[in-house]
Amino acid sequence: MKMKINGEKGQALPLAMIAVILGALVIPPFVGYAGSSIIGSHAYGDAIRSQYAADSGAEHAIWRLTDDGLMDILTSAGSMVSYTLDETLNGLTTNVTVCNAWQTIADDDFNSGGWSGGTGWLDDWTHSGDSAVTSSGSPYEGPYHLRLRGGSAIAQRPVDLSHQIDIHLRFWAKVNSFETWDTATCQVSSDGINWNTVYTFTDVLSDDIYRYYDFELSSYKMTGQFWISFNSNMSSTGDYFYVDKLDIVWLVANPVTFATEDFESGGWSGGTGWLEDWTHTGASSVTTWSSPYEGYYHLLLQGSNGDVQRPVDLSAAGIVYLRFWAKVSGFESRDNVVCQVSPDGSTWSTIYTWTTAHDDNDYHYYAISLAPYEMTSEFWIRFSSNCNNQNDYFFVDLISLVNLDAYGVTAKAGDSIIKAKVFVDSGVVTIIYWYYV
Repeated sequence: MKMKINGEKGQALPLAMIAVILGALVIPPFVGYAGSSIIGSHAYGDAIRSQYAADSGAEHAIWRLTDDGLMDILTSAGSMVSYTLDETLNGLTTNVTVCNAWQTIADDDFNSGGWSGGTGWLDDWTHSGDSAVTSSGSPYEGPYHLRLRGGSAIAQRPVDLSHQIDIHLRFWAKVNSFETWDTATCQVSSDGINWNTVYTFTDVLSDDIYRYYDFELSSYKMTGQFWISFNSNMSSTGDYFYVDKLDIVWLVANPVTFATEDFESGGWSGGTGWLEDWTHTGASSVTTWSSPYEGYYHLLLQGSNGDVQRPVDLSAAGIVYLRFWAKVSGFESRDNVVCQVSPDGSTWSTIYTWTTAHDDNDYHYYAISLAPYEMTSEFWIRFSSNCNNQNDYFFVDLISLVNLDAYGVTAKAGDSIIKAKVFVDSGVVTIIYWYYV
């Protein structure tokens, strides 16, 4: 494993991360700085011991990402894994959470049908006035959403945001039947007393269409009881404001998806983000046969000449990953299928080859870095079969082309909490920040 350090925040950044001892649970951390307020006091020893343990937890998580298959589990944005180190360190239990792109602190999709649903909150929603969790008014997702109407409806809820950074409040909202002076507000408070308006919804948005909102909360004090509130200031009960699918997240990265294909169109023109349909020749088909990874359809190549290829614009991309699921069935010793890429549709580079060694008829996840290749405005992806008969099968499902994922690591031991943001590309770890909170 290789490591690079890009930056730092907070009190300390380990200065020699390249010395991670793979697999070891007691790893000497590299604390470059300790706050002067604890130096010379009896608290110094306790603080350093807990920092050592938290450092080791973060380093263990990075090892799991690069060498223990954790990236294969965290395949989608928002996915998280939490675990506890098997052994205590300095007499402390170390808890670790690793996320892809964002870690959800609290959420509520209102599908409980009441005021106590969701996860991660300190308490239920406090509500007053004409506020309801209701199924009327066409929720954005699922059977229920939050509704406010009239002049004094309120719904608010507390969450613990102490020891958090880069927090975002995200939700879907819509406005219906607002007149000129009608408004609804989203507010936040660090103490439940003094409120700040994050956004005001007016009649300009009054079309009964759900829109997505994402607000960064870094300008507000993160406290152990941080409040989110929605408030109505409308002239009648015929004016409606709705909220659905709300979450509060530590946003590590906003992954950009350039193209996707799940083959659920049943043909060659499905998916999103591509420049044109799949070009296909030989024994290639979109089929329901042999258990797709997800949904009803997947791609099948057979025999010696199955070939599919498709272009996408990657000219604005950084480091891109080609991600997909694939399985092999019926291969003999000389059979193979290749995945290739091309910056121009004529010069091809093979980025992966499947042989009889992969033949278990089970889907496996692949995430292949395209960093070595030139990102162009017409970049081609190709799958091509070189097998000796039609009973040799290669399947592909759930293809996506996305910008490099960022992973977030939270490690807690005693009173020390570390939050680290890292990129992993071809086994090279880049530490974007390492933050004691």
